Amino acid sequence: MNKGLLARALMLSGLLAALSACDEGVALQTESKTIAAGEAKSADVTLNMGAGRLSLEGGAAELLEGTFRFRRERYRPEFDYRVFAERGELVVRHRRRLGFLNSGRNVWHVRLHEGLPISLKVDLGAGESDLDLRRVNLERLDIDMGVGEMTLDLRGAWTRDCQVSIDGGVGSGRIYLPTAVGVRVHVDGGLGSIHADGLVKQGGYYVNDAYGRVPVTLEVRVDAGIGSIELRATGEERGRAI
Repeated sequence: MNKGLLARALMLSGLLAALSACDEGVALQTESKTIAAGEAKSADVTLNMGAGRLSLEGGAAELLEGTFRFRRERYRPEFDYRVFAERGELVVRHRRRLGFLNSGRNVWHVRLHEGLPISLKVDLGAGESDLDLRRVNLERLDIDMGVGEMTLDLRGAWTRDCQVSIDGGVGSGRIYLPTAVGVRVHVDGGLGSIHADGLVKQGGYYVNDAYGRVPVTLEVRVDAGIGSIELRATGEERGRAI
């Protein structure tokens, strides 16, 4: 797996620069999109961003409220939403699989509903991301970091246990974790480095002070991949990454 990730990173680094020059003369397009939850009382949301810059947060009145910038029609996002037995299924993806694209040419700013239970899957491809999920009512979270940099904020008022899975890919990730609920992080090997602040090593896990003392637990599994992962359970504020 690590050899494949390394080859992916090397291939991306060579092609992104060439594609950036090709898009310089293409006019930037902007599209706004709102998707109502309808009859859904919970939802599965998938954001499949082949490459670019993603800003994601909660606090929306509707299931999804977003602004999308792109330079070519084939990069225009597609939205597929349907409801089955009061559970919504939303998939947002590019019209065509991008594979390689300069991150400054494709930007998504997305807000998700505040309150509706959501199972979220994010495939980042290549680029930068700022995932501020403090105001998203998460049931489960799966992230493929791909190639690039990610900031993930999982602090907030957790009222239920939640499973989080993160594929570290190639690059760096900074993960902010809550202090008022239990946190247990398992990190698989990979070739990356791990730095933990506000957590202690307990067997094969990193745990915070609240773990085992409160009824709610956040279980996080990280594949370190190639690069670095920083875990912070300190309650400190941060600036937005993008």
